Amino acid sequence: MARFVLITRPIEQATEFAEQISALGFSPLIQPLLEMEHFPFAVDPNDKPAAIILSSRQALQKLDISHDWLEIPVFCVGEMTEQAARQAGFQNTFFGQGDLIDLLHLMIAEIPAGQALLYLRGEDVKHNLKKLLPDYKIQEVITYRAKPVTAMNPDVLEKFDQIEVITLFSARSGAVLRQLIERNGLISHVKNINLLCLSPSVVESMMEMKWKLCVMSDLPNQASVIDKLKSI
Repeated sequence: MARFVLITRPIEQATEFAEQISALGFSPLIQPLLEMEHFPFAVDPNDKPAAIILSSRQALQKLDISHDWLEIPVFCVGEMTEQAARQAGFQNTFFGQGDLIDLLHLMIAEIPAGQALLYLRGEDVKHNLKKLLPDYKIQEVITYRAKPVTAMNPDVLEKFDQIEVITLFSARSGAVLRQLIERNGLISHVKNINLLCLSPSVVESMMEMKWKLCVMSDLPNQASVIDKLKSI
C-alpha cells in the first residue's frame, strides 16, 4: 500500500525533495503552497559590500554579478542556501543550522561593525535586519515575491484522504495549507495525518488543527526533516 507524503515546498525545491522521499519508499505528492516570482537584479560593481546575507536560495535565482564579487563572504541560512550560493560561483560561503538570528552571530564574528552588508531577500520577511544590526550599513534588495496558491492540485485533492504525512517548512505556507483544507472540505481527514514541521514557529501556527501527530525536525533543514520522516 502506498505511503503518501505531501510535499508543500515551492516547485523548484519540491522535485528534489520528492526524489529523496521516493528513495525511502514513500510516495510523494507535490502541492506547492507558494509560487515564486523572481525579479532580475544586477549589482553596481563599484558598490561592493563587505558581505552578503541570504535567508533563502530563492534570492539568487536572477542575480547578475561581476566576477570580482565572487570572493565576497556570503552568509546563508541553511545548508541548501549555502549550496546554491556556491553553485552561483561564490567562493567564500558560510551557513548556520538555525534561522537568521543564529546566522547573524556567525556573521558578526567574521565582519567588523561599521561595514556595508548586502541583504538579498524576499518581499515578506520575519526579521528586520536593520534593527537587528544597527552597527552595520545595510542595503536591502527584494529579489523575489512568494505568492500564495489559490487551488489544490486535482491529484492531491483526490488522494488527500490517503496522505500519511504532510511536510511543512514555514508558518506562511501553513496559513495557505489551512485555507486550502477548509476551502475543499478536507478538515475531517486531518485527524489521520501526521504533520512534520521545520521549526517551532511552524508547529505553533498549526496546533489549532487536530492532527494525528504534529512533530518538528531536530534541525531546521531539509535533511533533518527527512531523518524525522523515517521515524514516523
